[in-house]
Amino acid sequence: MGKQTFDRIKRTLCIFSMVFFVMSVTVASVSAAPSDNNQKKWENEQKAWDKEQKTLDKEQKTWENERKKWENELKKWSSNKKNGDDYKKWQSNYKNWQSKYKNWQSKYKNWQNNHKNWETNYKKWKKSMGSKVHGI
Repeated sequence: MGKQTFDRIKRTLCIFSMVFFVMSVTVASVSAAPSDNNQKKWENEQKAWDKEQKTLDKEQKTWENERKKWENELKKWSSNKKNGDDYKKWQSNYKNWQSKYKNWQSKYKNWQNNHKNWETNYKKWKKSMGSKVHGI
């Protein structure tokens, strides 16, 4: 009777050991596999950055067209007399536009810096995912 009890305990411990081993191998392989959630997250962020880039490119074209218009008007005023209320109104509008343009330029430069940082992080992530996939 004691031997049967010992064999049962031995068999039970062996089964628990096997289950633990299989679970450990499964967990290790799942953690080493590339994460689909992270991949989707990076892809969504890339789409958002691309969309913002298109929007900013359109804005940049608009700002450049306006800048050319203002420069042409400045040339016209340069050849005329620069006195009177019309010139003062124009000059005030021109200064306001320049201020807005400079604000937009700084916004665009900040966006470019943020995008470069994001690209750096993306490349690091992609490199780390490549090393996990290839077992490096």
